[in-house]
Amino acid sequence: MSGFLEELLGEKLVTGGGEEVDVHSLAARGISLLGLYFGCSLSAPCAQLSVSLAAFYGRLRGDAAAGPGAGAGPGPGAGAAAEPESRRRLEIVFVSSDQDQRQWQDFVRDMPWLALPYKEKHRKVHS
Repeated sequence: MSGFLEELLGEKLVTGGGEEVDVHSLAARGISLLGLYFGCSLSAPCAQLSVSLAAFYGRLRGDAAAGPGAGAGPGPGAGAAAEPESRRRLEIVFVSSDQDQRQWQDFVRDMPWLALPYKEKHRKVHS
């Protein structure tokens, strides 16, 4: 599965705090569900969805701090050994349609899940 994910997403993803995560590590961490969240910081519906999705993601993963601003923490996978197996099966990757890197950074900073790096946004048109 990691070969397919690397072809689709590239070799690295980033956390809201800016840390890089190897795509092949997703399979090694037991991720069996991958949600791709396509959005844009300038879209009001995306902003609303992000808040609700962050709350769901946090509850699912057992992270009481999930929600706006939680992306600045250690990122997905931190403390994974303490998480029940079922909570680690879902990962979300944000794929941006932002045209401006600063807007992308401001939006991603508040996300508790992973994101496709801004410089790799061309991958969203990959067929």
